[in-house]
Amino acid sequence: MSTMNITKESIDNLNARVTIKLAPADYQPQVEKTLKEQARKANMPGFRPGKVPVGVVKKMYGPSILVDEVNKMLGNKLYEYIETEKLEILGNPLPSEEVKPVADFENPADMEFTYDLGLAPKIDLDLGKNFKFDLFKIEATDKDIESSLENISQRTGEMVEHDTIADNDLVKVQWVELNEDGSIKESGILNSSSVALDKLNADLKKQLIGKKLEESLTVDYRSFSENDTDLAAMLAVTTDELQNVNSNFKITVEKIQRLKPAELNEETFKKMYPDGSVTNVDEMKEKIKVDYAAYFNQESDKKLKNDMVINLLKNTKVELPDEFLKRWLTTVGEKKSTKEQVEQEYPNYRDGLKWQLIQNKIIREKDIKVDMAELKAGIRAQLLQQFAQYGMQQADDEMMDDMVEKFMKREDEVRRMNDQLYDQKVMDLFRSMATLNEKKVTSEKFYEMASQENS
Repeated sequence: MSTMNITKESIDNLNARVTIKLAPADYQPQVEKTLKEQARKANMPGFRPGKVPVGVVKKMYGPSILVDEVNKMLGNKLYEYIETEKLEILGNPLPSEEVKPVADFENPADMEFTYDLGLAPKIDLDLGKNFKFDLFKIEATDKDIESSLENISQRTGEMVEHDTIADNDLVKVQWVELNEDGSIKESGILNSSSVALDKLNADLKKQLIGKKLEESLTVDYRSFSENDTDLAAMLAVTTDELQNVNSNFKITVEKIQRLKPAELNEETFKKMYPDGSVTNVDEMKEKIKVDYAAYFNQESDKKLKNDMVINLLKNTKVELPDEFLKRWLTTVGEKKSTKEQVEQEYPNYRDGLKWQLIQNKIIREKDIKVDMAELKAGIRAQLLQQFAQYGMQQADDEMMDDMVEKFMKREDEVRRMNDQLYDQKVMDLFRSMATLNEKKVTSEKFYEMASQENS
């Protein structure tokens, strides 16, 4: 008969201590069962398989089996108690540093273990007069429109060959590895690859600009990139082989290509919009304005969300068991954080946890839910957005349904989408409860203001 005893001591509103007392009658039956199972599975010299005496197994493995079974029992009973008592905890229970365990696994008897708990705080949300925000209606400037037209012209342009290198050209060169004395290295690297001048540093650009086809110069290959993977690809070697490559190379210009922007004429518009929806520059500008409007609405919503989060974190009193959480954070993850690392990162963690607690309170009180239909619709919308982003043709309904079902099997992705939908519903609710003051601003003014706030 079990005589297990579990008690809770409240330290303060945010910290508690739970003590579990075990008698041999609590853990011994399970230990004996495990010993018998191990004896049946044991394969020891001098005994037939499955015929190893329990006493032999107990003598060899008894203490370690006792430790395992007691730990399993403690974990199960502790979380059962937390659930039964409806304790809202933060992090996971930690063995008490102040109250040491009473246990002798070599001579089993009564045992006593004490755990520290961090408790979730009570939160009072006050969305009163101070819960008001500017809602920005961002307007594209003429500069935005002209910049977009220029980008379109470049994207639809073509590469034209030239005989002299100029700024921003794409240049194909032959690489020949040299010895320290400037002679060609026997069995050294010989390779051709292209380099984009707009990716090079100013000094290197200066050396290359003005060079003509078949002209050569000596360079340090490492000046072309700080990334070993890029350098290895440029010379057609592995990153390991790169360590043994001499620095100096003779490069010879083999091809020079320059982007010729496309003219924004009827031919370009037909290529970009075969449906005939855009036939001239004015119509193109209108389409750009529509695209900007959708993008700027997203930017405005991001700022509103950020402003609401900052407001709620600043004006909502949320006390946390800070010392407990700092201690707990040193125990989580494969690579444990040091106390110094936790101390440095804790302010950001604390704000993140406060926001999570505020969200959870609203989700519970307003009974916010995300059903399966909403989850699948969110996944479908994300897939369609990816198609559009990469210029892919939209799949038919049957294929989309199949893709959604396959996506549903990816637990991490589904969990992330579920969190996004909950987050959106919470923010929509906060938005409906806020006083919004609509303000028109140009994109230039909006980003200038955002830059000042982030500095």
